[in-house]
Amino acid sequence: MDIAGPLNWALPPSKSQMIRWLVLSAQSSDSVSLRFSGEPGKDVSSMADCLELLGAVIDRKEGEWIVSGVGEEGFKTPQQNLDCGNSGTSARFLMAIAAGMSEEIRIDGDESLRGRNMSAIAGALRELGCFVSGDTLPVTVSGPLQIDSARLELSSSSQPLSAILLASPGFPFPIKLETVGSSVSRGYYEMSFDIAEVCGSQNRFLHGAIDIKPWEVRVPEVVTISTEDSLLPIAMLISKLHGVKLELDMDEVSSAIASLTKQSEVLDLRDESDLICPASVLMAIGSGGKIIGVSHAREKESDRIDSTVYLLRCFGMEVEVTQDGLEIPGGQTPDRPLTPVDSHRDHRLAMTAMALASKCGGEISESEICEVSDPGFIPRLLGLGD
Repeated sequence: MDIAGPLNWALPPSKSQMIRWLVLSAQSSDSVSLRFSGEPGKDVSSMADCLELLGAVIDRKEGEWIVSGVGEEGFKTPQQNLDCGNSGTSARFLMAIAAGMSEEIRIDGDESLRGRNMSAIAGALRELGCFVSGDTLPVTVSGPLQIDSARLELSSSSQPLSAILLASPGFPFPIKLETVGSSVSRGYYEMSFDIAEVCGSQNRFLHGAIDIKPWEVRVPEVVTISTEDSLLPIAMLISKLHGVKLELDMDEVSSAIASLTKQSEVLDLRDESDLICPASVLMAIGSGGKIIGVSHAREKESDRIDSTVYLLRCFGMEVEVTQDGLEIPGGQTPDRPLTPVDSHRDHRLAMTAMALASKCGGEISESEICEVSDPGFIPRLLGLGD
């Protein structure tokens, strides 16, 4: 594929923001307009579908979703399984929501999601007195909470903390969480606390122990959802591979993306492990370097350390696994894979593979998984060659 510059690239709405706003809006007595540009990913739609089964009303329009919450009546028991699709965020958030209800709720997902570890949130909910049938999906959860304290492991994911915080308006009493482990993906739980505060929460994050009190959710009339900036490195990769200028507002980017732009020798992804796939390729075709702080990436949609190594080697590039990341030689050139590249049903892996294939060719299996975060990715990429 030959691309004539400059590269004009659009990003979808942030699924992390949108899912969090959906969860809190669904618990409010009021309605809120969630406004965004682009098309929400299937992960967002999966959460919306599940919240509708729990009693929320969501009017989905182009560029705007209007959410009317259940208010004081609370969520109703769904008449069927809650299907989270590929969304681990939705699964963990719904497990916490189910803990505040009094009947059994069954939560499931696709084959990829069924393989993901839910033990951190499951263990905390059990300590709070709930029944949780297992540590992987499908899982049955029944509440309500019986105990007011639990330990929560933060070294593999911040999602369990976000889940408990955002579900706490439905809890019968305040709880205390003893947090253990070196926290990762800190920006995501900070996002959760910030959004909760906008909706009336007085809860604050404290290292070591957190008191979480139920509150009445009050939503603003209008919320503007930001773009999914964690997908920006994919656009950076396409730009680099084809030697064209990327036209996209990059004034406010995360520290990891800023480091990637500067081609820093060491890239710490402790808080942004989602970037590992495209970042690794950018380093390989650039000046090389080390990625550190990503041990927890093994519990993503795929084992992102092993799958990233697999991806680079499929395209003829070298990489070595280190204790907590990867070491990548620079100055490499991707080659067309001899066999189809397995996406491992991981949307970020699939997007990175397709970006590479846009330059040197290749076949990517189950590439449609890109739609969980960016439904427009494939037509947008293919359209660049027109």
